[in-house]
Parts: sequence; structure tokens; C-alpha cells
Amino acid sequence: MTEDQLRERFGDKAVDALVAQLRSGEAPEIDPLLFGAKLAGAGIVVEVKSLLDAASEAGLVARVSIWQCPEPSCRRLIDSDAVANRHCPYCGTDYRETGDDPVEAVVYRGSTAISRSVPWLIAVHGFNTRGPWQEDFSWRIANRFKYHAPVVIYKYGLVRLGVLFRWRHRMLARRLVQQIRKAITHARENQIEEPPDIVIHSFGSQLFRLVLDFADCSDLRFGRVIAVGSVIRPDFDWSSYIRDGRIEAVLDQCGGSDWAVPFAQFTIPGTGPGGRHGFTDPAVINVRNGEYGHSTAFTEVELARNLAHGGLWDRFLREPLATFSDPTRFVPNAWSPAHGLIRWLLRAFVVVLLSAATLVLAWLIILHVSGSHWACLC
Repeated sequence: MTEDQLRERFGDKAVDALVAQLRSGEAPEIDPLLFGAKLAGAGIVVEVKSLLDAASEAGLVARVSIWQCPEPSCRRLIDSDAVANRHCPYCGTDYRETGDDPVEAVVYRGSTAISRSVPWLIAVHGFNTRGPWQEDFSWRIANRFKYHAPVVIYKYGLVRLGVLFRWRHRMLARRLVQQIRKAITHARENQIEEPPDIVIHSFGSQLFRLVLDFADCSDLRFGRVIAVGSVIRPDFDWSSYIRDGRIEAVLDQCGGSDWAVPFAQFTIPGTGPGGRHGFTDPAVINVRNGEYGHSTAFTEVELARNLAHGGLWDRFLREPLATFSDPTRFVPNAWSPAHGLIRWLLRAFVVVLLSAATLVLAWLIILHVSGSHWACLC
């Protein structure tokens, strides 16, 4: 059972209360009676044992069998050896003599301990972005974790007309491959064997997609992927790369006010509004912030919020996936691209328009230089 199925069966309120209980660290075990009373006090009516049993299938809790001594004056917990030997080490009761059996019970233990460390990260930005967020991101990562977590920022320079052509995409993606391989070699020289987590933004997400698709890059492995303002098609098959061990998990952070992404498919070949619509692949965790624009996640305030302890990025990078939840998580509707002819005509129009604008600008510069030259001669 998945967490989504758990929510569908028992309701968001009950599951959110369970997750909050697990994260509170109040006790290593969940007492069904006490937890049920807590839910009832909050006005949540649910069969607690069924909820906890289903939560164990979803990986949120561990369902553990325990045994108690059947002697009424004892009732202490006994281990598996005592059960096998049929003898209580505390009261000395020999169950073979009394004919009694140890009393089996079930307890539910939280499994929300941090499952992983962040080994190192790679960030691939969007085109025409050389913003200060890159330095702020590196600084915050270095100060957020109490161990060495290097950050590699891939800077491919300003790209304008190049985003309109597939050959330019492949060229830039090949350069990204070179930088990734170089970074992996450097990481291994520093005893970091784990694959890097990766943050991809805007056009950088398109380059990362191409890296995954390159046949000669099947050896490259990545950890968890955070996509922000992504221009990857919403129907991209992330699951196949997860099954093959190429990536571990994907978080798609969608911006409800991202007005750049919806137009990507009409100007940048092979792209789509993944950063606005969300990914239809069920393996992807889609979340949405209605106030986020195309690059809002990289502002100083939002970087601090996302990377803070308990922040969205922090939880996705470090928590077990089975326990990850967020109130903004959603399941997108099916998606299909605009008609191919419409996309081709609009893209051709943009190419012609920008080419004409470039020629006019060049002609004006030539006229200005020529005019200045003749003025000097006169």
C-alpha cells in the first residue's frame, strides 16, 4: 500500500496526525489506545488498529510482534529465546509444566529516523541565469549539514538563440556530462563514493533529461532529484530510470505563478510544462506553491525556508521516502502536448522574429559606426 492509498482509505487528517505523531519523537512506540484517544479528541474517527496495520504496509511504521509471560503476577516482556525455551527468565515459570503459552501482542514503532546523508550535490541552473542564488545555495548547504557535502554548480553561460535548436541542447548536455564525470572522479578521490543528489532548474532540467537519455551515459548514477521550474515534458518516464537505479527519487516543485514554463513547448523543442503542470508519472512527488514564480525557490528567503531543518528540500533529501509527506502534494491530470504543427509554426515564427531582430540590430550598429566614422572625417 502506498501513502496515497493510505490517505484515500483513512483520510488526510488521520494520516497527517500519524505522521505528526511519528515526527514528534514523543515515544519510540505508538500505543493504539492512546493514539486513538488523541485522534478522537481531535474529532478524527478512524479504526486505529486498521490504520496502523495499513501504515506498516506503507512503510510509515514497523509492525513488531512481542511476547509477554502468561503468568498473571509477572506479565513481563520476554524475548524470542525465552519463547523457544518456554521458560520465563523473570518469574521462573516453566510453560511446559503449566501448559500456558506466551501471550503474543503487536506494537507499532516509528520508522522516521533520518535514512540518509546528503553526500554531495550538483546544481544545474536555467539559461541566462548567473544569479547570486548559486553562491547562497552553496553557502547554505555547507552550513546546513554538519558534515562535508560539496556542491558543484554547473555554469554553461548565457544561452539565448541556442535554446531554440536541438543540436545546441545536445552540445550543452555533452558538456554537462563532462563536468559530471570530472566531479565524480574528484569526489572519489576524496573518498565520496555515493552518487550526487541534483537540483535542476528551468533549461537545466532539459539538459539533465538529455544526460539520462544518452545511451553512453547509462553508467551515471544520481541520488534524489529536485526539479524547480522544470521544462521537462509532464509525461516523461521517470519510473524507468528509478527502476534501473539511475536515480533514487524525484521531487517536482511546481510554481502556480510560473508563467514561463507553459510556453516552453512552443519555443524550446522537446520540452513541456513539467514545472507548472506536474509529472504524471506516479513515482514523482509533485508539490505546488501557488505564489511561486519561475525562480522564486532560489530567492534568499525561499532558499532559507526550503533548506532549513524540516523544510521541503531538507525533508526530501534526508527523510525516508515512505514517510515523506507535504500538504501541497498533488496528483496532476493527464497531459498531452499541443499539436505538432502549431508548435512547429510558433517555433519557426520565433526563430524568424529573433533572427530579423538580430539583423536589424546589427544593421543599426553598422550605421551608427559608419556615421561616427564619417563625422570624424568631416
